[in-house]
Amino acid sequence: MLALNYTTARNSLKTIIDEVCDNNEEVIVTTKNDKSVVIMSLDEYNRTHSQLKREVKEAMEQIERGEYMGIDEAFDSVITKYAD
Repeated sequence: MLALNYTTARNSLKTIIDEVCDNNEEVIVTTKNDKSVVIMSLDEYNRTHSQLKREVKEAMEQIERGEYMGIDEAFDSVITKYAD
């Protein structure tokens, strides 16, 4: 993942767009005010967004079926897993 400041990104926007779309790259653009954005291709955004929607839907269905862990059970599971 490439990180650029705003001025460099502005001056190279077409090149950045080509790189992002042609090579499935992501580019972070930063400002002096500690604000940042990520440039990604529309195809990658759509894939990511679709996957997230599927995962949220599945999680909601699991909750409706009662297939979930309480916070204490989840915490104990993590502690046990990483205790070794």
